[in-house]
Amino acid sequence: MADLTPSPQGFPARSGGGTLLSLAVIVIGLALAVTAILPWAGVTAEFGLVGTELTHSIRGIDKGPGWFVLGAGIAATLLGVLGVTRSRLFTGFAILPAAVAALALAVFLSDPQNWDDRLTFRIPGLVDVHPTIQYGWFAALLASIVVAALSAAALIRRG
Repeated sequence: MADLTPSPQGFPARSGGGTLLSLAVIVIGLALAVTAILPWAGVTAEFGLVGTELTHSIRGIDKGPGWFVLGAGIAATLLGVLGVTRSRLFTGFAILPAAVAALALAVFLSDPQNWDDRLTFRIPGLVDVHPTIQYGWFAALLASIVVAALSAAALIRRG
């Protein structure tokens, strides 16, 4: 059972596990913010004759959803800080920016510009041009899921 005796600041005393959850949300929230500057998508051209590949990348912040992920990462970090200094309940609220980040990532993929139709070009054996989802998008998705899981754990431990 959680110790709910008031601390000198008037907030319930925190357990070591709650502080660790808050610190983890801070670290992963910062990682989520950093993923916004990583490459999320690109156009890859593979040349069959010379066996090379060229990629032009689009970073998260090059499009609108990347800015939402950046803001969500910063918000999750700040809520983690409040969780350490105030109450674990603030850490639980970090589930909201994690959900915003996941939604922004989904919006990025469902962009109505039809990249797949416009950018796919193929001459068998010579050149193959196609859009790709790059590691930054996957890192952002993983970070948003981890922040949501840690936040949910903080909320569950609260009760």
